[in-house]
Amino acid sequence: MKSVLVTGATGALGQAVIARLRSSGNYRVIAASRHCGDASSFQLDVRNPEHIFAAIERTEPDLVLHLAATFTSDFDEAYSVNVEAARQLLEVVQQSGICTRVLLVGSAAEYGVVQPDENPIREDRFLNPVSIYGLTKAWQTQLAGVYAGRGVDVLVARIFNLDGPGLSERLFIGRLQKQIKEVLAGEKSVIELGSLAATRDYVSTGQATDQILAIAKHGEAGKVYHVASGIPVTMREILTSYLETHKLNASVVHESTDFSNRTGYDVPVIYADLTNTMELMKLEGESLCRNLN
Repeated sequence: MKSVLVTGATGALGQAVIARLRSSGNYRVIAASRHCGDASSFQLDVRNPEHIFAAIERTEPDLVLHLAATFTSDFDEAYSVNVEAARQLLEVVQQSGICTRVLLVGSAAEYGVVQPDENPIREDRFLNPVSIYGLTKAWQTQLAGVYAGRGVDVLVARIFNLDGPGLSERLFIGRLQKQIKEVLAGEKSVIELGSLAATRDYVSTGQATDQILAIAKHGEAGKVYHVASGIPVTMREILTSYLETHKLNASVVHESTDFSNRTGYDVPVIYADLTNTMELMKLEGESLCRNLN
């Protein structure tokens, strides 16, 4: 039975991935985060190199799903979590000599300035991040290339936008979910959101989990693969869907750029080319069929 170490285990995506792995019964799953500590998990602060070394030495995983990340705009914190932790992880794997595959989670924010006619975006499109988060994730991707060149079995799953429960309030969906909950509870009367004009690519946490695991299993070392739906949708359409689900009228929404947590350039339209990821999903489907027969 293969062992899988999952960092960022208490996040929305981490929980979805861990649940899927455990339900399959084919993996020994080790959940790790700053807040873990039960019998099947342990505490891991990815900002601490000694914690990373101990995690690899203790678990000797066949696969590391490095999902730990921060959306903060504080440069030092973002660099520590999104860049240096990945470097330390890859360095430990390289030095340990353990046969471990590492999947790093990237972000569509790495692309930065994108013109509408450039869509759908391919993985080989140049990176031009305009946010601290995008910048640090782009550096993480470049580190993956460096260590792949040194023989480390590492690849990148570049996620676009997630839709599912428990997301960070720094993300549009997370903020929207929190405010809907407060309105339904009578704690506030208005949902305050920034501009809803942008077009994005949203993928459910369930679909993202399927794609991440297919990438981890079948992807080529040193490569980047998209995790997305490939379907462009406006933020307004997402809002309308959520309002309808919770039987709320659009009159409760107050839209203003004053409520945006973004600074600087905001990409008007971005969605993914999923050709490469769908090839891996096809391989995964064929693998499942063979196992059933």
